[in-house]
Amino acid sequence: MPEIKVAKHAGFCFGVKKAIEIAEEVAQNNKEKTYVYGQLVHNEQVIKKLEGKGIIFVESINKIPENAVTVLRAHGEPGTTYKLLEEKSITKGKNLNDATCPLVTLVHNVAIKLKNNGYEVILFGKRNHPEAIGTSYHLKGSSTFVVENPEDYESVIEHLNKNNFEKAAIISQTTMSVHGYKKLIDSLNSKLNGSKFVEIPLSMKDMTRKYGYVDTICNPTKQRQSDTEELAEECDVVIVIGGKNSSNSKELYAKCRELGVESYFIQSEEQLQKEWLGGKEKIGVTAGASTPDYLIKEVVEKIREMTKLAIPLQKTPRFQD
Repeated sequence: MPEIKVAKHAGFCFGVKKAIEIAEEVAQNNKEKTYVYGQLVHNEQVIKKLEGKGIIFVESINKIPENAVTVLRAHGEPGTTYKLLEEKSITKGKNLNDATCPLVTLVHNVAIKLKNNGYEVILFGKRNHPEAIGTSYHLKGSSTFVVENPEDYESVIEHLNKNNFEKAAIISQTTMSVHGYKKLIDSLNSKLNGSKFVEIPLSMKDMTRKYGYVDTICNPTKQRQSDTEELAEECDVVIVIGGKNSSNSKELYAKCRELGVESYFIQSEEQLQKEWLGGKEKIGVTAGASTPDYLIKEVVEKIREMTKLAIPLQKTPRFQD
């Protein structure tokens, strides 16, 4: 009989849990409508559940009424967002509830400190991702140099050579590929003459180097990527569960494909197909940081049903029979 293996670290990270808790608590205590600017977390099912609790999601600040109770998403916002909300009499301590993940705030602080110490800061991230937009604000706004793929390292070298910066540093969006970030740095160093990119610790104590990089990929992302890599090496097929817009979920799927294991990216159990599972001895399941536990459990139960499994699930107690 096939064996189901669920990644040890799969599903909600603490930053996502906190953001949802904030939104639910605010909505529960608010007699009027509660607004959230953007997707609170990148998971369509989670958003639908929150909408059922009276929360309204908007993609434009213009759609938020004056003086409305508002929650900011987990991905972090540029300062312009706070200014526009203030013009609508929406401020912290009054009616603005900030659900920004503290690990994203850490990246903002790193960016600011590097900038203040004379570094041209380059961001490894997805240009249109809300976290990257928020981080870019603290640097050069829309002029911040963003590199999306490690294969684009030559564009970084061109940027450095063209501008002849005295100092330059690279930071990463929290949800990017650990392997991809390393590959970017290694590729740069293999082509650079003279100064190389060396790691600047998060303590930020030594900022004397000409070129440096800071490891700002968050630990929940690292854990999920590492666990998914183990699944890919052990299993015949891996099912990755995550929202369509979830950067960290997409990275898990990309890691599986990179390692050559048959893999599928789904949002819920309805998308599972029986033919994916036929003849497989070990079936792996992993999920991005914005995927709730109940969705993981539903997928596992559906896999059991499809393969007529009658064996206990190899996972933490919350998923065992």
